[in-house]
Amino acid sequence: MPAPLPPGFEEIEHEEVNRLFGRIVGARLLFLPAVMALAVWLSLTDPAPWRRLVVAPVAAVAVAFAAVEALRARRLGIERLSIPLDLGAAAVGSSLVILGTGGLESPFAYLMPVLALMMGILLEPPLLLLILGVEVAALATYAALGITGAVHLPLPALGGGGTLLKTSAQSAMLAFLLLGGAGLGHAIRRVFEGVVRRALAAQEDSLRSHRERAAELSALSAEIAHELKNPLASVKGLASLLAPAVSEKKSAERLAVLRREVDRMQAILDEFLNFSRPLVPLALGSADVAAIAREVAALYEGVARERGVEIEVRGEAAARCDPRKVKQVLINLVQNALDASPPGGRVEIVAAAGGESSRVSVLDRGPGLDPAVRERVFEPGVTTKGGGSGIGLTVARALARQHGGEIALTPRPGGGLAAELVLPVRPAAEAAA
Repeated sequence: MPAPLPPGFEEIEHEEVNRLFGRIVGARLLFLPAVMALAVWLSLTDPAPWRRLVVAPVAAVAVAFAAVEALRARRLGIERLSIPLDLGAAAVGSSLVILGTGGLESPFAYLMPVLALMMGILLEPPLLLLILGVEVAALATYAALGITGAVHLPLPALGGGGTLLKTSAQSAMLAFLLLGGAGLGHAIRRVFEGVVRRALAAQEDSLRSHRERAAELSALSAEIAHELKNPLASVKGLASLLAPAVSEKKSAERLAVLRREVDRMQAILDEFLNFSRPLVPLALGSADVAAIAREVAALYEGVARERGVEIEVRGEAAARCDPRKVKQVLINLVQNALDASPPGGRVEIVAAAGGESSRVSVLDRGPGLDPAVRERVFEPGVTTKGGGSGIGLTVARALARQHGGEIALTPRPGGGLAAELVLPVRPAAEAAA
């Protein structure tokens, strides 16, 4: 049983074979007109009209075909049937040209091994054997015509002609070169495939090792983060106990700063744990996402008042989702909008239903995001906040996609940013039915 192909092997092989064939198509258009002109000239050196009737139409069709194929390859790329079609046409056309320019004595006869080499590289065995069969049959025909004398194939201008032994030897040598060229081409392709297989296998081993190491580091870092939460909780509790006993204003302010920093560290650790642990299964059900948005707005009402920012919720929408996870996503988006909003600004949360999905948009009038950063903020560790962890949006998008939805950040007309959460109204399986 053959070994399974490594991931990406077929795509790389297809791309490289097409690239090689594309170069052959371009080169063919350069030298083919001169070759065909030489073939027509040789056919004109013999007064027998049958040579011109064979060679001239084939030469005209070959040049036109090469031009059309080069134009099509440039405009549409290399299509699935382009390679076998082109090589099959080349085998038939070259056999006819060789027939009209001397058969086994033709100067073009020794182009057959070159064509066989290309076929060995570009074609798989079934098609390769079929086209080789056509060329071997053509060689047998030339030998039979030369031996029987039914048609005088050698051109008078080139001399030629010969005995049974000479004709048989020429035919056998060309067949040997033809099959040898095809075998060499096939061997070159197998060497290339072996190199690609080994490179992809090495890459897969490296990626597997990296994934295992990353999983170990994630587990270790999550364990460390979890252990840090306990001493932080103790520090926060002790700071709360000390607060009533501190009467000096400066010491009280320092204690308040300590408590705020502990709260910030706990929030960062919570975000990190959400990012590092696998996404738990969703508890899906029909939910009023507008009501969830109002709950989040109520949570941030005090913070917004302190910053001089208004929060407005409007619209109605429902979706099939896990309300706890959607609330977690909206908390992140609303927090970001509040952080970006200037005093006197307004954060709008707009829920809207439409078709197979519902949308919740969180709109602010802050400075917005630079286009180069807008998509990267979903990557772990990327943040535009001075004290941000760069994890919140990563977790939010992961939760949205777990629902079959998405989060997008777009510039808001008039300034600011629109963060849109899209959730499916029905499960993907039902929507596709």
